[in-house]
Amino acid sequence: MRYLLILFTVTFQGQVLHHQMISAQGVSKKLPDGILVSQTIGQNSNIGTSSFDYVIQQGFQQSFWGKYIASNPPEKIKFNTFPNPFIQTLNFEFSKPIADDIEINVFDISGRLFFKQTKKADDFLLTVLLPVLSRGEYLVRLSTSTFTVYTKIIKI
Repeated sequence: MRYLLILFTVTFQGQVLHHQMISAQGVSKKLPDGILVSQTIGQNSNIGTSSFDYVIQQGFQQSFWGKYIASNPPEKIKFNTFPNPFIQTLNFEFSKPIADDIEINVFDISGRLFFKQTKKADDFLLTVLLPVLSRGEYLVRLSTSTFTVYTKIIKI
């Protein structure tokens, strides 16, 4: 009987220790410009991002993508990306016709350039075929002589 009680006690304490360790992991750091960044494993809130001029993103790996997306010039051009997530074909619909050539750059989470193409939009719509990308999240940069915009896409 004494051995059985010890076995249950060890199992229970192991579970408590396990949950305490997961909730305590992470780091908080104050950057030189005063921004406080806190990150935890399995975060359920906005922790892990800042509240200045950034787009708040959830997830385990925080990137600089929010900074790029927040830099989109709303006074020059607005656009919609669809379908997102996509399988092979991705469309960018602009708020006004685009006559210039558009340079399309697709980067992976590490910042490596995976796809590059220059193409003309069909008035308001730019359609891009991306069957060569593997599943995952990517950052897209669309550039012309008058604007540069960024968006996040998900390939399924």
